[in-house]
Amino acid sequence: MSHSNIVSNLAVFQAEVAAAATTGKQYVLGETNSVSGGGASTVSPLFGAALWTMDYTLKASSMNIKRTYFHHGTIGACYYCFWGRYSMGTPYYGAYAATAFMAGGASISTLDSGSTNYGGYVIFDSSGKPLRALLLNTDFYSGSGTRGSETFVLGGLSATTVKAKRLTAASANSRADHEDSISFGGQKFTNGTCVIEGTAVYETNAVAGGTGTFVVSASEALVVYLQ
Repeated sequence: MSHSNIVSNLAVFQAEVAAAATTGKQYVLGETNSVSGGGASTVSPLFGAALWTMDYTLKASSMNIKRTYFHHGTIGACYYCFWGRYSMGTPYYGAYAATAFMAGGASISTLDSGSTNYGGYVIFDSSGKPLRALLLNTDFYSGSGTRGSETFVLGGLSATTVKAKRLTAASANSRADHEDSISFGGQKFTNGTCVIEGTAVYETNAVAGGTGTFVVSASEALVVYLQ
């Protein structure tokens, strides 16, 4: 789930992406996921894997990788699947948050160098107007002890307040199939039906002089709505 590791791992495709572009071809990851062979029980169903799914998708998109297909195995025997036979798969939360962030966007840019566990992205509409920012803290939080945090500062904001939705869980080890506390904007997905439940919760952040400050705890992400 380390942001710097994700950036490093995807960098190996950069030359191929560039080569495809010179021929007018789209570059596609035809099959990918967090762990091969159906996933690993100690890795793939965890909230950390949801953060990985989100970050991996966004970084790939920012590199001009046009599509990312996640491999899914047999339902009921697939640790990294978005849905199980009876329960939700935790990685779906990361995929959902990534989709909510990118919805209606035309281009995406990164805000960081990829050298730390803290990352950021911005999605723009077809006119180049920023729609949303996504801030993530991939420090590992096990669920015990003090949960750290990172403060992000965004400048050039035109509004006096902005709203945000938080992707969070009790820890990086939380699992949807164990009924652990996982949510995006205060909402979760019902086991057995995948129906979203609960009322969406938006946080409000003040903007002063075009600058907004946002706190993201370890093993969390925040989608900031700029419009």
